Amino acid sequence: MQQEKKPVNWRAWLVGILSALVLIVALQNSQEVSFEVLFASFNAPLIVVILLATAIGVLIGYIAPLVRRHHREEKRHNS
Repeated sequence: MQQEKKPVNWRAWLVGILSALVLIVALQNSQEVSFEVLFASFNAPLIVVILLATAIGVLIGYIAPLVRRHHREEKRHNS
């Protein structure tokens, strides 16, 4: 009896590889840095800044398509 070949989940592989790369870069950059957001200035380890920026990017990358899809469906529904 032959086993069915499961398709490779490339999205999972890509997310895993990118996550590993971000973690490697973050762990190699632990020095204290100063950064500004609007009118506030902060001091934090660079690892925190890198992980925070990555989390914000992931959140935007997840939410933006949902908003676009919602607007597209709303536009289609009103037509």
